[in-house]
Amino acid sequence: MVAKLERLKKRIKTLEEWVDKNEALGGPEGTMDTFNYLISRMRQAEQLQGHFNQLQQYLQMFLQEEELMDKWNDFIMEKENAIQEQTTEEIPTRETSESSEEVGKEDAKGSETSEESET
Repeated sequence: MVAKLERLKKRIKTLEEWVDKNEALGGPEGTMDTFNYLISRMRQAEQLQGHFNQLQQYLQMFLQEEELMDKWNDFIMEKENAIQEQTTEEIPTRETSESSEEVGKEDAKGSETSEESET
């Protein structure tokens, strides 16, 4: 029991030393500053989301009042179809393949010219 109490005291002392050493770097004030910063950023993000939602509502009202909703939907469908077509395009294959011997010669010639140009 006495040994456990001594170990516990040693751990507490170690923690207190760590807190004293790190308090200057952050400590309770640093933690509060961090929380204040995060809360302010969260509020700012909520305000931006609110503005964004308001602009979406204005857009919807404008499109309905000007009877442009069908034209808008057609535009969106056209863009979405264009994106889908791009992702499903196949890559064309080569008609003829080069032999490995020719490729090796071209590589050798290319490396020789690059060596000559360096000197």
